[in-house]
Amino acid sequence: MTADAHQALPDDIGDGDLIRLLALYRELASASPELRDRLDQVLRLPDNVRPLGKARKVSVSMPEELTAAVQRRVGRGEFSQYVTEAVSKQLELDLLAELSALLEAEYGPVSEEALAEAGAAWPDV
Repeated sequence: MTADAHQALPDDIGDGDLIRLLALYRELASASPELRDRLDQVLRLPDNVRPLGKARKVSVSMPEELTAAVQRRVGRGEFSQYVTEAVSKQLELDLLAELSALLEAEYGPVSEEALAEAGAAWPDV
């Protein structure tokens, strides 16, 4: 692993976590093409849906109360950025939900044991 790649990892990821991630990656190599394609889409997500690059003006209808609440919160000058970030997060959630459904269809539901282990590892989530 390069020094740059290691710096990109969160501080709380240990060697055991990396070994499990590599094992999962190897296991996914035998997954269906549909699952691998969806996983690739989700892993590329920051480049695909983050509010970067050239903007295009669009017209969106929103309830007046919602529009007013956003304007009060961020001001008129930041309205587009706020909505862009909200849509970006929703798209990310939609793609992750699709990936989750594909993983469940391919491998079955997550076991109670695995859920308990994840809950113990990340109690604040």
